[in-house]
Amino acid sequence: MRSIALATALLAATLMPAIAQEIPGTRYSFGFWEGAAQSDSSGAFSHCSVSVGYANGETLWIGLYGNDTLSVLLAHPDVRFQTGQTFDSWLMLEVGLPTRGTSEAWDEAFAGMTLEGIDASIDFLTQGQYLRLLGIGIDDSYDVNGITEALALARECVARQTGGNPGVAPVPKVSDILKPKTGSAGGIGADGALGTPAPKPAP
Repeated sequence: MRSIALATALLAATLMPAIAQEIPGTRYSFGFWEGAAQSDSSGAFSHCSVSVGYANGETLWIGLYGNDTLSVLLAHPDVRFQTGQTFDSWLMLEVGLPTRGTSEAWDEAFAGMTLEGIDASIDFLTQGQYLRLLGIGIDDSYDVNGITEALALARECVARQTGGNPGVAPVPKVSDILKPKTGSAGGIGADGALGTPAPKPAP
């Protein structure tokens, strides 16, 4: 499992915005975790996400994409980023070996790392109870109790949307990669929608 190389900020600046739409009937939850499938601006499947909000306003968001990649993003109310900013970072739990890679700020609130291989990434993320993403300026440790069940629901969501073969889905166009709603506890905005209308550079 390795982190995905990120496209240049110049490429991202030339993109038209995409519109994320929750696919009706796809919502799922486990404990404090909530998620749903999202379509892109053309109505095609983009990703399934799951997120959890913490009492201090922090958010952990995980997106599983049709090109067999998984993104782990964090938002902290006291930390702001520059869109496209990159970080040499470490994704780790309290057990097992950490994963080193490049994290990217998707906007001023969310930054994180994208990994190849949904199944391997889920195996990595579910080996412990406390998650840290060091190097992006958010150095807290997050209790991820329930992440095993939440990611199982998200994985089933991807399987339903891709016919069980996320690895053979075409790599999304740049404008089809969407991100979570900025500044929303648990990834749910005031309108109740999961996900937002914003592009992310394709890996």
